[in-house]
Amino acid sequence: MYYTYVIETLDGKHRYVGHCKNLNSQLNQHNARNVKATRDNRPWKIIHSEKFKAKSDAIYREKFFKSINGESWLKENV
Repeated sequence: MYYTYVIETLDGKHRYVGHCKNLNSQLNQHNARNVKATRDNRPWKIIHSEKFKAKSDAIYREKFFKSINGESWLKENV
């Protein structure tokens, strides 16, 4: 299984969207400062995730969340 996820800092100032195969492990990597894009802001919490059978579907959904329409969807639904 593959996941598309949205994480946010505890203060709510920063968000990050990504995809992975192991959701808990990936969150631990973000909080351990092992991901360059998120190392300066932590701790992180998962605010939304979706499960997919195919990696390509997870990547497609990640790209959607990074679009203007996807950002609007997240504001309305998360």
